[in-house]
Amino acid sequence: MSNTCELSFQQKSLFQQGYQHYSAQELKQLEWGLRFTPAACSSLTAYGLYIQEPNLLFFVGLLGMWAFFFPAHHPMDLLYNHVVRKPFGAIKLPENPFQRRLACFAAGIMNTAAAVLFIFELPTIAIIVGVALLVLQVIVITTHFCTLSWMYEGLMRVLGLWKIPLDLEKAKSLIKDGAVLIDVRSQNEFASESVDCSVNLPLENIEESSNELKGQTALFYCSSGARSHIAVEKLTKLGFDKIYDLGSMSRAKEVMAGAV
Repeated sequence: MSNTCELSFQQKSLFQQGYQHYSAQELKQLEWGLRFTPAACSSLTAYGLYIQEPNLLFFVGLLGMWAFFFPAHHPMDLLYNHVVRKPFGAIKLPENPFQRRLACFAAGIMNTAAAVLFIFELPTIAIIVGVALLVLQVIVITTHFCTLSWMYEGLMRVLGLWKIPLDLEKAKSLIKDGAVLIDVRSQNEFASESVDCSVNLPLENIEESSNELKGQTALFYCSSGARSHIAVEKLTKLGFDKIYDLGSMSRAKEVMAGAV
């Protein structure tokens, strides 16, 4: 049986783009739909570069900038939600998180720059800028890896503004005080290997299982820390406040070894 709750590289890339409130199953349902907008915009960009039409590039640039200010109203997202997805029974795209909107804005700037370069009769430089944008967009379309989202995360980590897992010494103290250790991996993964004294509440069922956590202090972990982060985000939205993201299984093992 496949581990439906295990994040693939593409799903981890979507997580990095800001889709941090979604489970692996939800991300899997969104994977193809989220390719539509960058594919449509890059097609317009490619055609604009081919015919060297600055007005078309200005138009595509405007789409990207519009998306930054209106998260739920990117014209291509609306086209997908109201027309394209329906024959396939695909789910509706949610509003764009900040990291994805930032990437749209940057693409808008690059399209606008290429348009201006064409107007100033610098077609070679315009094409270089446009092709660089297309390469980045092809990577996003095929893998969901967004270079700008990766850079954004790195900057936030440097500035100390990125949400990081719970400090290990604090975690050990909470465990000694009676906190529950929660493994949010799939049942198969848990059966194969687990941390002593941990309880398995798979991420895909975390909201349905939330009643079991009422009134308790809980520390969440998974294989790498991605799913535990999602679990904490989901439960925080439900009003839980004594919950903590411990991160990876290796950190959970270290905590339990030190708490004995």
